[in-house]
Amino acid sequence: MNNAGGMNENSRKIWRVLKTEPENYDTTSLYLEGNDERFKKRRAGQWVSIRILRDDGWSEPHQFTISCAPEDEILRLTIKKAGEFTSSIPELKRGTEVKCEGPFGVFCRDIDTKEEITMIAGGVGITPFLSVLRHFRNIGATNRVALFWTNKTIDDVFAADELKEITKELKLRVVHTLSREKEVDKYLQPDFPEVLYVPGYATRQVLQRHLDFPRTSFYLCGPPKMQDFVLGELEACGLDPESVEKENFS
Repeated sequence: MNNAGGMNENSRKIWRVLKTEPENYDTTSLYLEGNDERFKKRRAGQWVSIRILRDDGWSEPHQFTISCAPEDEILRLTIKKAGEFTSSIPELKRGTEVKCEGPFGVFCRDIDTKEEITMIAGGVGITPFLSVLRHFRNIGATNRVALFWTNKTIDDVFAADELKEITKELKLRVVHTLSREKEVDKYLQPDFPEVLYVPGYATRQVLQRHLDFPRTSFYLCGPPKMQDFVLGELEACGLDPESVEKENFS
């Protein structure tokens, strides 16, 4: 009985690649099919640990945020190339076995209950917020949301068209801050007035100019240096940095 139970536990962790899909030049979404009932109870913002079966056995575990909505049966991880393991993701073939454990984490756990929400992301730190926004779209949420997303250039932005459409479905404003671009007005589209573009970073001036939520709850995800900078800017605006919910990310 114990051995059978152990085998069952291991089999639940084995998922298979359904497909990979490029998001931009260095970021890929990995879609996985599996049978672990625990994932049906996951929340937006949680993450998983995955191992890929190699010729010499299972790889070391790597952690990634789930980027799809909790309601989705197919698991989606959106992964940026940042080393040997992540660079191999686009080459995975349909049917490849992946050992998937989770879901883990409590980031954004109670975000559904917040009437006013500010999300601040750096690069691929957008993934937990994509999960939240896809969830909000699915349930027709009425939360008022502002998303500030810092990238180097417009070529680093992904899911851009989807975010535009979500601004039509939810009370959502998206502010793209592009650190290596100066002429950003060319990206504005009259059909999407709630999608804005700003050169530089999410500074205190940018936050104050585009945010008018008096009781907003702040959520922050991105590289450590980006987080430190944003927390300093928020503190300069009079916000206690300890009140910001953060996801450690690197």
